[in-house]
Amino acid sequence: MTSPLAAALDAAGATLYVDVSPLLELQWTGIPVVAAGLAGAVLTQARARTRFFLGTDLVHTAAVADALARGSGLALARERAAGRVLDGRLQLGGVGPSVGFFPSVKPVRRMFDIEISVFHDLSTLVLPQFHMPINVDHHMDSLRDDLASNDLTMCVSQATADDLRAYLGVPAAKLVVAHNGTYVRPEFALDAAHALAAGAEPYILILGTREPRKNVMLVFDMLARSPALLERHRFVFAGRMGWLEEQHRLPPALEQAVEDGRILFTGFLDERAKFLAIAGAQATIYPSIFEGFGLPVLESLAAGTPCVASWSSAIPEAGGDVCAYFDPLSAADLERALGAMLARRQADLGLADACRAHAARFTWDAMLGAIASPLRKLLLARAGASTT
Repeated sequence: MTSPLAAALDAAGATLYVDVSPLLELQWTGIPVVAAGLAGAVLTQARARTRFFLGTDLVHTAAVADALARGSGLALARERAAGRVLDGRLQLGGVGPSVGFFPSVKPVRRMFDIEISVFHDLSTLVLPQFHMPINVDHHMDSLRDDLASNDLTMCVSQATADDLRAYLGVPAAKLVVAHNGTYVRPEFALDAAHALAAGAEPYILILGTREPRKNVMLVFDMLARSPALLERHRFVFAGRMGWLEEQHRLPPALEQAVEDGRILFTGFLDERAKFLAIAGAQATIYPSIFEGFGLPVLESLAAGTPCVASWSSAIPEAGGDVCAYFDPLSAADLERALGAMLARRQADLGLADACRAHAARFTWDAMLGAIASPLRKLLLARAGASTT
């Protein structure tokens, strides 16, 4: 059956051009994960009407599909450097309108007849102190130009859409809210089932890059004030090393716990390893101060593992009523929420299924499909304008 997106493109004879520059990252977290999810949805919904591009070059669809299967941009970047994934220059102006789709910041602007980009958050504007100055400058330089050149802006949450309206005055008519999705590969679930059958000491998993905005220090503070927590559970921190004091600051009271293996740091985990780590945890903690969506919360729920998350920005949109929430500035409130969730997990045998059911509502196909109706209107308006 033809998808609404494919139908909209077919009706106008339009071609969708998808920027895959975020997929060049070696380790996919955050935006590259979203870009990969959307690229996969494009291949499902409108493959015949889609071309992929990098800068001014087309990229072979098979090369993008290969990167998605690998879950990494290593091969794509290497083959691109050798010119083996390129499919000629990007040439527009042929039959039918062109639609440019950008999963994040736009490397090029005003090149397509219609342009759509995804906005993830305004943290560099709202909370610049939580970013490296070079990243603030980069995003602020492109922010207004990206919005001005967009015919439609996809927001990953209602919170992000509200911020664009409040801070930058973007008209509601040019915004569409489309929540991020998640997807559990069947082989990952099977691997997790085998791992869980083997049994392991209970542990709590903390997801996210160690950088100021992710607020990992709050978990350290909780453990320093309540060391008995470490007697009942190991605390495992999964994520890339970030920047500033979060890389190094560990309360002296916790140094022995690290030496004893009660606190572990895994570093970056690929998608399979991350899913196994989540599935084996008693609960996950996501203490971030500000998020455009909160994808790790949804990933935890998709694995059937309850999440204790900060009540901030868009995070409740991801977690719904199956999460336990806390004040991201209070270690005491985090301890309260964690205790409540662990008690709930013990008492509620259906909690894991409730987590999975909630996460199942968020799919990459649904996210991409959210642009089908507004895109159809834009294409119809363009067709009407060209005949007058």
